[in-house]
Amino acid sequence: MKHEFIETIKLLEGNIFHLQYHQERVCTTFAHFFPDKKALSLSEIIPKDSLPPQGKHKIRIVYSNDSHTIEVLPYQLKPIHSLKCVDAEDFDYKYKFSERGFLNALKEASATDEVIFIKNGKVTDSSYANIIFYDGHQWVTPSTFLLNGTCRQRLLNEGKIKEAPISYRDIPSFQQIGFINAMLDIGELTVSTAAVLSSPHFSF
Repeated sequence: MKHEFIETIKLLEGNIFHLQYHQERVCTTFAHFFPDKKALSLSEIIPKDSLPPQGKHKIRIVYSNDSHTIEVLPYQLKPIHSLKCVDAEDFDYKYKFSERGFLNALKEASATDEVIFIKNGKVTDSSYANIIFYDGHQWVTPSTFLLNGTCRQRLLNEGKIKEAPISYRDIPSFQQIGFINAMLDIGELTVSTAAVLSSPHFSF
């Protein structure tokens, strides 16, 4: 089976953001899956001369050990009004695979705008972003993440968020939930924890 992976990089007003974090993840992925291959150089393959100079776009790169494709797409933020906790079972998403069928199926089955994946009673991620919780003083991100996203790691390095284990039962003790990824920085998309709906398996 051929493995394919994905990187989504923010392009804002013609500027590429945090490329070093994405390159580090690509190098880690190559070292694990393709140790005999030279890691893809993102700075070399991104067509800088033809990037849109205005607006917010996502540079979407799908790659394997011997090929890659690049798309540059306008970015539109989708509002979130309702969430539900769902069981991620034993799903492993340590590396950013392009195949996300399992995650998408769980989201669609929830019949809500977004989901919070739970493993062994602990909060992990949403379907497309890492999660941070605001307690009135600081933002906290679960230590039991599925994927250590580039934005998550950068915010930890910058001291803007802290990491801690969070049970799904802890969710109501926080005021807000924030969503962070390469396209969303801290504070850009937040909802009240009251938006999280109870379900038969996860009631508050």
